[in-house]
Amino acid sequence: MANSMDGQNSVLSVVGPLADSVSTLQLVVKSILSREPWLHDPLVHEIPWRGDRAAIPQQDEPLSFAVLCHDGSVTPHPPVQRAINTVVHALEKQGHKVIEWHPPDHSRGYDMILKAWTYDNGADIRSALALSGEPMIPQLASLNAQDPKPPEDATHIAANNVAKREYQKEYMEYWNSTAELTGTGRPVDVVIAPVAPFSSPRRERYRYYGYSAIVNLLDYTACTLPVTTADRNVDVADAVSFKPVSDLDRQIAGDYDAEIYDGSHVGVQLIGRRLQEEKVLAVTEYVAGVL
Repeated sequence: MANSMDGQNSVLSVVGPLADSVSTLQLVVKSILSREPWLHDPLVHEIPWRGDRAAIPQQDEPLSFAVLCHDGSVTPHPPVQRAINTVVHALEKQGHKVIEWHPPDHSRGYDMILKAWTYDNGADIRSALALSGEPMIPQLASLNAQDPKPPEDATHIAANNVAKREYQKEYMEYWNSTAELTGTGRPVDVVIAPVAPFSSPRRERYRYYGYSAIVNLLDYTACTLPVTTADRNVDVADAVSFKPVSDLDRQIAGDYDAEIYDGSHVGVQLIGRRLQEEKVLAVTEYVAGVL
């Protein structure tokens, strides 16, 4: 499959299938795995579909969730905040415990992501755009130098990879520590988080990728779930109490317009640990059922 930044292995991209039901997603994954792709792709783990991991605990053994309302860098728009609260309240009503998620600083991880994306200082992007003469869109231009510059050397790339591994380890241990808070004796099963700070990006205003890209950095499993639609009469920005944590936070908050966003679809993502696709899909199906 064609991809950008081929050979940049610090933060791998993924291709996530889209479907109108979780059962369809499960069928897609099962079908792909039935072809034993690990015999033809050296990057694929030899892990067939594990049906036993697709079963969620029964009603007398509740799940434990965590909720990330704010990643410390960018405040979600009002419709996204409401979607998060809707999911949390629905799960609590079913008897599941939801704790607050206070992981290692996401801004540190995001810095590593941006470094990985710009190892070549935009050479790959410029070569692709040169085929048609298409100009670089502002979102990419802000990350990549317009004039060719030398790429990062092996020392800097290695240092970023070491920092990423240490960050993954720190995040792993934090997740383990939540066993003391969940009441189930297990660490958190799934984290509820925004997919992005907005319900849908306005043209040339997709300024922040941290909520989704952090999952790629950690090599975790995630599934998005539609929850609601933006409502201009309900999702009103509170300009009085809003305190931006950065200029970027202020910019993104300023992009919100209740009239423009009215009716746009709003979802959340459910994040599981590494190689937990069966579990995450099962929990997503359950959450969809209680909404």
